[in-house]
Amino acid sequence: MTASPSTTAQVLRCLIVEDQVMFLQLLRSMLEAVPGLSVVASATTQADAIAFCRSDDPPDLVILDLALPDGDGLAVAQALAEHHPNPQVVVLSGQASSFVCPAALQPLIAGVVDKTSAFHQLTSVLERCLPQSAEPLTPRQQEIYGLIGQGLTNKEIAKTTNLSIATVETHRKAIAQKLGVSGAELVRQASLLGRLNTAES
Repeated sequence: MTASPSTTAQVLRCLIVEDQVMFLQLLRSMLEAVPGLSVVASATTQADAIAFCRSDDPPDLVILDLALPDGDGLAVAQALAEHHPNPQVVVLSGQASSFVCPAALQPLIAGVVDKTSAFHQLTSVLERCLPQSAEPLTPRQQEIYGLIGQGLTNKEIAKTTNLSIATVETHRKAIAQKLGVSGAELVRQASLLGRLNTAES
């Protein structure tokens, strides 16, 4: 399990539980770019995830893969519920449409996300989870962010979105400001998201 230092109470502390290491790394890179969210730990097993949820400083939010090598991911959600007054869980599943949540855990589940479209669905779910002070990307900014991740230039993005180049540049600056990154870091993070989408397909 990989952990990071504690953060302020205004930011949601997030634990990612996913046994596929490459997918976990890409997912972590994506979530670290989300304003109002701090990825404080990641785990690849049920045992490590439960241990973190039972620690003195449990996460506020768990991005949870159900199929773990040493047990059911729902046991992690149960452990979090026992040690956090207001926990939130986003379930990752390859069969999200058939997921049935036990009644006792339903209040914890903020959303169920299909792994085949994790980025787009997670963005929507996280907007409901994050503190109101965090300013999410608008749908247009999400679209442009995705196109940046595909390696498109401002001119190509403008043509794809039917916007002017100046408007695209304005959106890029706004995205970078919301994410708290430089222009170069924006491209790097967007490229990682592009790799995540490729890994899903």
